[in-house]
Amino acid sequence: MSDRTDQLLAFYRRERVEDQVGFYRRRREAFDRAVGQAAGISAILLGFATAVSALAGTDLGSTALWAALATVLPAAATALTAYTSVYAFEQQGKIYGDAVQAVRAAARLPGGAGSAVPGDADTAAAELVRRVEAALRQEQAQWGQLTSQIEIPDETKG
Repeated sequence: MSDRTDQLLAFYRRERVEDQVGFYRRRREAFDRAVGQAAGISAILLGFATAVSALAGTDLGSTALWAALATVLPAAATALTAYTSVYAFEQQGKIYGDAVQAVRAAARLPGGAGSAVPGDADTAAAELVRRVEAALRQEQAQWGQLTSQIEIPDETKG
């Protein structure tokens, strides 16, 4: 491979591929953390709901307060679960994870060892760029599919 082609590929991998993969990885980690945090908080709320439900049946403290908390805490856990579903944290994390794998697979140098792409170095470099850009376009198409799954009520209908 020529020095110019090597420089171009090094630049492309660093500034396009690795930068984009790093972005996808950070986003996936953030969404995975959000899912875990929501599940943890929901479990804590439900645990407290169980405790205050038990206290509501006793003469310890204000039974009205315990009864109110026994009603509010499960509702809060349900609202949190609904929030995570509306924002599709799990699906978004999966899309970013799939994008990382697709871009990394596409960024393998064509024409290298074990590659089925014949031709000269410039053709191999062009093929690498074509494959990476196709993988990035595929990732963008996934967002269109995700947003099309979200039903928005039509408020103009009576």
